[in-house]
Amino acid sequence: MPIQQPNQTIQEIGIVKSVRGFLVFIEGLPTIKVNDLVESNGAFGVVTALLDNLVSVFMLQEISVKPGQVFKRANQTLTIQVGDFLLGRTIDPLGASIDGKKILTQKGTASTLEKPAPPISSRQFIKDQFITGISLIDMLVPIGKGQRELVMGDARSGKTSFLTDLIINQKDTGIICIYASIGKAITDVRKLIDILDANKAFTHTIVVAAASSDPPPLIFLAPKTAFAIAQHFQKLGRDVLVILDDIGNHAKIYREISLLQERAPGRESYPGDIFYQHAHLLEIAGNFNETEGGGSITALPVIEFNMTDFTSFIPTNLMSMTDGHLLFTSTLHNQGMRPAIDISLSVTRVGLQTQYRIQNAIAGKIKSTLIRAAQLESISRFSTELPQETQLLLHEKELIEELIVQEAFMFYTPEAQVMAFALIFTSFLKDKDKYFVRLYKNQLLTAFMKDPRFKDFPELIHTGKNEQELIDKLEGLSHVLTEICTPGAKQG
Repeated sequence: MPIQQPNQTIQEIGIVKSVRGFLVFIEGLPTIKVNDLVESNGAFGVVTALLDNLVSVFMLQEISVKPGQVFKRANQTLTIQVGDFLLGRTIDPLGASIDGKKILTQKGTASTLEKPAPPISSRQFIKDQFITGISLIDMLVPIGKGQRELVMGDARSGKTSFLTDLIINQKDTGIICIYASIGKAITDVRKLIDILDANKAFTHTIVVAAASSDPPPLIFLAPKTAFAIAQHFQKLGRDVLVILDDIGNHAKIYREISLLQERAPGRESYPGDIFYQHAHLLEIAGNFNETEGGGSITALPVIEFNMTDFTSFIPTNLMSMTDGHLLFTSTLHNQGMRPAIDISLSVTRVGLQTQYRIQNAIAGKIKSTLIRAAQLESISRFSTELPQETQLLLHEKELIEELIVQEAFMFYTPEAQVMAFALIFTSFLKDKDKYFVRLYKNQLLTAFMKDPRFKDFPELIHTGKNEQELIDKLEGLSHVLTEICTPGAKQG
């Protein structure tokens, strides 16, 4: 009688045939799928492609792999544990803490890094404004909750300062901020964390950091991890902001990976599917209905380039897959504009529908004034005497440009912003210059938010029929405005 052997689970293995840096080609593993994990001696890799007789694997740790080495299936896909315990933490793209605090041992929800975007049936109309607290954005280039807005511009144009202010201004809104640092210096990430911590804004923020010194596969996974975390909170009905800084680095890393795989290069040596790699990520953003859990994901991909490369491959790709863009320029930054956004070249295709009627009308008047003044400004240089109407227009342009300059770490409510811009069209500022606005704009905006004499204005802004109602009401309080702008006077 033959001896019965105990049942044994058959272990599927593969043998390394060749190695190219972090890229490993394995023979075997007949039932493996893309995005499955493989393991050898405690080191993990993720399957990225199934070739004719080989499996292509990215190693997730910097280890030495040699031909003939044995890999086995890890029987899991690439996932991370997500939950509230991530708030206030800095993690790598695999979910491990890298902030020097206690090790993340909590078991949350397993979120897959590679998943399709929710279908159209799960989305709803974007109707709520994403409040940044920055006047130029909220009034002239508004962003809606669930919008994808590209942040682009050249170096040293204030993009990072803007993003930092944006995160800080969300600390009392309930919005969760996820900042993905993609291939940036670790010192830059440390500086950002210190600023957020000093302003008590890190408790609602999660930082996913893949430094420039990390293996390319980790840098490639950073935006996927950010969106995997965002989807977890969105399905709980939360509003989430995802910042991808810098998506241009991500494109370069993917080009490096693809060339190493000997894939055919296309325009500027990027692979043919570079558009898909970014588009399928940004499609995850949106405003979702109750069947998908409610909540929203607002995405701000960031790309830095020289202004002479404005129409190069990756920037134009990103512009075509987003709902608008904010263009930062170092020229405006050097002139003292904060934020240094070129309003004439910035676009929002969704945000305008989230503004109140009066807010939208005042914003329209402001933009119309800037456009008309810009047209007349070049002509005015050739004339010593200008018509009174032209002088008034150029004067209003000066006041507007001074009003939209905003110091760091300052938050103004949308209602206060509307009132401040409406002042441009009242008699109160007709005999005032830009230096007066520079001196007293913070006092005025603070009064609009806190002074009880302006308590009825928010309701008018929300329910009023036209902007003239607001302008007329401000005209009636000229004496109060004068009192606020009097040195040493107490506000009501």
